[in-house]
Amino acid sequence: MNQKKFGKALLCVPLLSAWLLAYTPASAHAESTTAVAHTITVTGKGEIRVKPDTAYIQLGLTTTGKTAREAQQKNAAGFESIRKALATFKIAETDIQTVRYSTSPDYSWEDNKQTLKGYQVEQMVSIKYRDLNRVGELLDQATAAGANRIDNVTFTSEKLDTYRMDATDRAIDNARLKADRMATRAGVKINTILAISDGSTPSVIYPIRNTEVMAASMKDAASPSSQLSPGELVIEDYVTVTYGY
Repeated sequence: MNQKKFGKALLCVPLLSAWLLAYTPASAHAESTTAVAHTITVTGKGEIRVKPDTAYIQLGLTTTGKTAREAQQKNAAGFESIRKALATFKIAETDIQTVRYSTSPDYSWEDNKQTLKGYQVEQMVSIKYRDLNRVGELLDQATAAGANRIDNVTFTSEKLDTYRMDATDRAIDNARLKADRMATRAGVKINTILAISDGSTPSVIYPIRNTEVMAASMKDAASPSSQLSPGELVIEDYVTVTYGY
């Protein structure tokens, strides 16, 4: 074949390809489009309710003095008493962490004039405590020893990772239940999972108060011990799943 004829043959190749694409059966395009369109997408919810097994307590001491050194010495002495009180509850050193320590000037305003009164020292610790029945007693003992700040008491669980996985399992089951119901109602049958994704990061966790225990505590107001109600924790998770049919 001479060079001129070979060039003409090459020119015919793209024309032939265009002709083949133009005359591809419509059914092939329809099958591809239909396969993608046959989907059901749902969001499943999983919920776990559990009792807390751990309390996080933030308490501390605020002291004042004419000088920063005096305020710090008062704080150190006061916290030594608090630590001795906490020692009776057999709390590990690793479960007590200082979360705030500050020294600041203490001013007063008189006749539109700022006057230095002295200095203030604040020290706060976070305590991890597992005997939930004695949390109120711990607070009372710490206060009796000198603590004048109780900022927060939070109830949680050391098994949250396991509970989150359980909530995820329930969310997946819930998603399938929804999808099966939709498919049955539509007269089709699910045959595969095309995509699945976590719907919430991190999982939602919130406490629920035990109202019966709270009411009992209020009636027993004359009790010498503070009473706290751990209630229960609700762990929620969501997943989004796309099914094919």
